[in-house]
Amino acid sequence: MAPDPHSVDPSSLTQTYDTLVNLWTSGVRDYHSLLSDYLTANSIFTAAIGFILARQPPTFFFTLLGLILCVFGVLMVLQMAIVLGRFSAQIALWEWKLRGMELQTSWTQPPLFIKLQQYRDHHQSLEDHKNDPPVLHTTWALRQHRQWWARREFSFPIFFGITYVLFLVWSVIQLFG
Repeated sequence: MAPDPHSVDPSSLTQTYDTLVNLWTSGVRDYHSLLSDYLTANSIFTAAIGFILARQPPTFFFTLLGLILCVFGVLMVLQMAIVLGRFSAQIALWEWKLRGMELQTSWTQPPLFIKLQQYRDHHQSLEDHKNDPPVLHTTWALRQHRQWWARREFSFPIFFGITYVLFLVWSVIQLFG
């Protein structure tokens, strides 16, 4: 009888699974840390631009400085979108690999990442009659999370990008208007 092509040595499978779980966990942690850093940097940057451009009467030097900072802000927003999108894709890859491992015929542990996908992405309630409560239902926020406008790698760069562009337009109007 030929060996099952989808079957893998259980000890090798467990070791690889543990490594991928560590990579996934590190990726999620790094994503949130980087998101927090970008939010802090963008908040400080927009506040600084606002203070610079709020000087009355507006002077050429401060208006030009605000314009330059707006350009750097737009570049920072583009970098934020690219880096967060890359981390998000990397995390999705680890989850995909982990679900594939859980589908192996030799897998004997609970399918945590398959359940995570069912709960988070397919909005299926999870049941465990030994747990309290026995059914874990999805929430509105969880159902909205996968919408394009609710994804942090899109929504935060769009928000800050709009802010920088408005400051940029205001600066150009002040300089040449």
